Amino acid sequence: MNILSVNKFYWRKGGSETVFFGEKELLESKGHKVVPFSMKSEQNLDNEYSRFFVDEIDYDKGGALSKVNSALTVLYSTQARKKMKSLLREFTPDIAHFHIFQHQISPSVFGPLRQQQIPLVLSLHDLKPLCPNYKMYTNGQVCEECKGRKFYKSFTNTCNKGSKVKSLVSTIEMYLHYMLGYYQNVDRYIAVSKFYQQKMLEFGFPEHQVSYLPNYIDTSEIQYGTKDDNYVLSFGRLSEEKGIDILIRAAELCPNIPIIIAGSGPEEQALHELVDEKNIKNVSFVGFQTGNSLEKLISHSSFTVITSQWYENCPMSVLESLAYGKPVIGANIGGIPELIDTDNDGFIYEPDNHENLAEKINTLWKMKKERKEMGRVGRQKIEEKFNPELHYKQLVTIYNELLT
Repeated sequence: MNILSVNKFYWRKGGSETVFFGEKELLESKGHKVVPFSMKSEQNLDNEYSRFFVDEIDYDKGGALSKVNSALTVLYSTQARKKMKSLLREFTPDIAHFHIFQHQISPSVFGPLRQQQIPLVLSLHDLKPLCPNYKMYTNGQVCEECKGRKFYKSFTNTCNKGSKVKSLVSTIEMYLHYMLGYYQNVDRYIAVSKFYQQKMLEFGFPEHQVSYLPNYIDTSEIQYGTKDDNYVLSFGRLSEEKGIDILIRAAELCPNIPIIIAGSGPEEQALHELVDEKNIKNVSFVGFQTGNSLEKLISHSSFTVITSQWYENCPMSVLESLAYGKPVIGANIGGIPELIDTDNDGFIYEPDNHENLAEKINTLWKMKKERKEMGRVGRQKIEEKFNPELHYKQLVTIYNELLT
């Protein structure tokens, strides 16, 4: 089978890229040909089809004219459409599978694929088809005001990075793309959480258009974590919706429990200031970690904490923690609770409730003997329910349904 895989970043930027590259490698290992379509960048991995990639765009850089051109690209990228047409003259896919592509690539590329009757699949790494700012989170809280395609709420609530101009562009983008039928005409959405699947149905998409297929993780190269160096770990992007401030406030109520925060992002300085302001001594920041250093942090931890405040999808941080045999304390929001079996491989706490989180941290900290068994149960669950073979079979089944 020939598969066109579309993602705006062709380097391992975050969790969605982990899934994008993981699926590409998994399909190729089974004999399928996978060709990427992406955006140019110095950080990109090598690929023979990179000459078809669109030019790099950074919406936060450049002068007024550059930003106007960038805004127009969000709405409709003529360059991406031309590049896609050129690629299709050289490569004919059976399926076009989209991941994160909005803005820099835009749905303008749907047209050439539709003309060749190539089925379109879109993995829901976020809620962009339903929400102009893709998170359903604005001004410090979950928001569903755009339900019923009331996308103008994005402008009135200034949902895009607190900017009226950016929010206006996002509002126009959504109305235009629905008017052109882009999101309605995707052949199949893949929701990687049952929560996202249900949200799509709630917002009016038909059941046959949305399939559930969670992320997966290959445990063959992940050594079961037998070490416990007595610290709690939080790892990931340091942004408002990730709720790291809740963890810091909880840490104040667990003064004797070392807590390590790994990651970087726009809230990094504010979080450092919060720790200093409250004079919290048991929180350490270790910055962005990857590769062996991150693996060691996870595998040597006592357990991990996921503090998201937004509708988190199927976070790889939960799957990775369980794969290393580490229990997880996660916020009861989005797709997180469907990944954690309470009392068996972790705990759930109420989001935005640092006292409840501190209670769970203190409880699990005292359960050192039980944590090992919880870790074993979590690892077994990943091996049985979130493995590559099962993911591959379900993914190819979706492809074949569309082709037949």
